[in-house]
Amino acid sequence: MSDFKYLFSPKQIGSTWVKNRIVSTGHMTNFVKDGLPTEELIFYHRERAKGGVGLITLEANAVHPTAFFTSHTIKAFQDGIIPHYEKLAETVHPHGTKMFVQLFHPGREVYPSGGSLAVSCSAVPTDRFRLIPKELEREEIIDIIKGYAETAERVQKGGLDGVEIVASHGYLISQFWSPRTNLRKDEYGGSFENRLRFLQEIIYRIREKVGSSFTVGLRASVDDFEKKGATFEEVLDNLKYLDQQVGGLDFFNLTGGSSATLMSSSFIAAPSPYPPGHFVAYAAKVKEAVSITVMANGRINDPVMAEKVLASGAVDMVGMTRALIVDPHMPNKAMQEELDRIRYCIGCNQACIGHFQQDLPISCIQNPITGREREYAAMRKTNHVKKIVIVGGGPAGMKAAVVAAERGHKVTLLEKTDELGGQVKLARSIPTREEFGELVSNLRRELTQFRVDIRMNTTADKELILSMNPDEVILATGATPYFPDIEGIELPHVLTAWDVLNRKKAVGQNVVVADWKGDMPGVGTALYLAESGRDVELFTSCYGVGYSLQQYVRDAMLARLHGKHVKMVPHYQLHKIEPSSVTFENIYTGQLVTKADIDHVILATGHIQNTDLYDQLKNHFPNLHRIGDCLSARTAEDAILEGFTLAANL
Repeated sequence: MSDFKYLFSPKQIGSTWVKNRIVSTGHMTNFVKDGLPTEELIFYHRERAKGGVGLITLEANAVHPTAFFTSHTIKAFQDGIIPHYEKLAETVHPHGTKMFVQLFHPGREVYPSGGSLAVSCSAVPTDRFRLIPKELEREEIIDIIKGYAETAERVQKGGLDGVEIVASHGYLISQFWSPRTNLRKDEYGGSFENRLRFLQEIIYRIREKVGSSFTVGLRASVDDFEKKGATFEEVLDNLKYLDQQVGGLDFFNLTGGSSATLMSSSFIAAPSPYPPGHFVAYAAKVKEAVSITVMANGRINDPVMAEKVLASGAVDMVGMTRALIVDPHMPNKAMQEELDRIRYCIGCNQACIGHFQQDLPISCIQNPITGREREYAAMRKTNHVKKIVIVGGGPAGMKAAVVAAERGHKVTLLEKTDELGGQVKLARSIPTREEFGELVSNLRRELTQFRVDIRMNTTADKELILSMNPDEVILATGATPYFPDIEGIELPHVLTAWDVLNRKKAVGQNVVVADWKGDMPGVGTALYLAESGRDVELFTSCYGVGYSLQQYVRDAMLARLHGKHVKMVPHYQLHKIEPSSVTFENIYTGQLVTKADIDHVILATGHIQNTDLYDQLKNHFPNLHRIGDCLSARTAEDAILEGFTLAANL
């Protein structure tokens, strides 16, 4: 019997009974082709249904030809979507999971490549996408309302369990209800009731189509956190009015933020600097004021925390989307009291929302099976047990060891230091990135679970590897800082980001960081030094500081850098270093800029693979593999994926 009294209790939402209080909220997967769900989307949601989630909300479904957020938005305004709904119902219902569908129109919040005209209630610009939308004409508004209702009817015909009207994140409905984006003077603007008329008519028309016994809810941001969006007080008034005066809704699913600006969009999938459960307090105030089911989400990534939120009475259900991306079987593991087997989300955003923003299919840096369920969800056991030696206890080596051992191989992992983690040990030293270190904790638990033989403080060489007589050797020996070939690079006041984050060398007051890639070593080291009281200037050869970081992570880091008055200069690469100065060169014009009276130059100029052991072994072992940075220095996601893929196919 589970100790999770609230998390695993059933809940009625309208006419729908859900077996537990865990929700996978709507999120884009990019598993859409020609406007229709692919087989990969079916396998993706099947795995989460098998894992025990109570309710899945299918991602944005366009209700109208003007409603394409991106080119991978589901085209739900035609009857061709119905067989796909039927297939999804056949996929999740046998596992006791219910599925709702998001009814979506972005309004002006359209990605430039989305293939849709930006429209809105008024021609008010969106700062994030730099678009000024077409103002909707009255007959166009009526047609869009019709689209919501007819799409809801298709969901019902397809055998799914309910719909969620998206009014969150500054999308079309919230554009109508904000007095700062709705400047209309007709019946759809100019007063509180008129600004809500668009949504009210959507609800009424949906109920005309689906009747009173089909579940209908609303997703809303508790606050847009941007000047032209809605405030919490305004949203609370809107929700009370909908509950008490309009009716027709069975639940409110509460999130936060807006797509309209760079900073407010960070709340859509808030990265780890934001605290867990950051919308719960707002949702609790809504729950006190309304009569229907209230859900909340926002970094609720731990079943213990979710239980506490529910036990407090703050909300009725919890969105745990990223927790289910990293570990789709988290509900079943929690219910069985196997908390030590749960892989926890670290809020890195790299392969979930980060992939979406790169037009790539969804995945997870910790769990490469995510997005690859069709191929790897049923991990096959080996028919031929091999003796595998892995050198290097960073993310690549640890992941390869876990997967190889899970498949039944005998695995030994050699690590030259007294601590596993590789460069993650550096990353967790960066302010706001402490949680990234949980990646190592998750992998360490899995190494123990699958009984990998771990040998710490062991320096591997040819003789040691030969003596172990392995069938396969996997090298995950990482990389070291790269020193560009420029004058003065050898001077004693030149340090690397590794020197700083490892606390190996003292750093002076006036510091210049030379960044090459626009990733976390440069940005994070600058922030670390600024927050420790140094005067910091950051030069990058990229066209923007933090260029390589996922947008929401980058924006959160930039906000802190600005808050610490770090001077940031893009478009300049390292040119020359002298005893108390450093010179940079403009990447476009060649113009030189010199910074004088500096104490230290900090290099974040990339990494070069460590091939020493490979060079020793390559003529002695036919089954020799390199993965991660020792093959080519890239990201933690690349390293883990490489370790996973190799081990899954040995």
